[in-house]
Amino acid sequence: MEKFINSLPIDLEHIISSLIVILVAILFYQILRYPAKRILGLQKNKKSNTYMSMISSFVRTAYITIVILILLQINGVDVSSLIAGVGIASVVIGLAVQDTLKDIIRGISIVSDDYYKVGETVTIGDVTGKVLSVGIRSTKLQDLGTGNVITLANRNIERSEVAGTKFGIDIPLPYELKLEKAEAIMNEIAEKAVEHEDIQELKYVGVSELAASSINYKLFGSSVPRRRIQAKRAVLHVALEVLEKHKVDVPYPQMDVHQK
Repeated sequence: MEKFINSLPIDLEHIISSLIVILVAILFYQILRYPAKRILGLQKNKKSNTYMSMISSFVRTAYITIVILILLQINGVDVSSLIAGVGIASVVIGLAVQDTLKDIIRGISIVSDDYYKVGETVTIGDVTGKVLSVGIRSTKLQDLGTGNVITLANRNIERSEVAGTKFGIDIPLPYELKLEKAEAIMNEIAEKAVEHEDIQELKYVGVSELAASSINYKLFGSSVPRRRIQAKRAVLHVALEVLEKHKVDVPYPQMDVHQK
């Protein structure tokens, strides 16, 4: 095989050698993936899965880098000189990859400081979703509202909120409605809404605010984190049904104009 490759024109020799390296690298990578998946599948807690996700991302990046260096060496690039010259070009490279370095540092901080774990439901900025993976450069979320998979650069994640099982929701009722009747309506909403499959618990806890055009009454409940949006929608749907049944209008901002 070596004699055959050496007898070929120089360019074709490089191409064939490069293809062999790529094929071997792909084969080796596929062989390694199977035991890695088995190990990842054995992890039962979210923190272990998060660490495995980041390690997998790091190993994949390092593996691709090594293969690229081998291909460069095969095609006549002096890799040793290239690596030695990194010190000279470090300032330029540092400026070019500073965002990548920020991503990596933030990614390590996210895992070590337990910002969130794979499988948890979190709110980052305006997005609430399930954490699909935590990599060395980015975090992937599945938006609970749309189902879309969103990739966020780790450097942009300054604050995250892990969703719990508890949630609160305000129901506005008109000032004209007597307190006794309003609380009876709220209890009825809680009793009917808790029958929904996404709601584990729901109860009326009292008045939360005397707003400009309404009195807001608070319901407090619990749900599976990834189903909180659906749970809140179910509560609002039941609330409208109960208010319609009692012929109570949902208040909205109004302005009174007085003329002399």
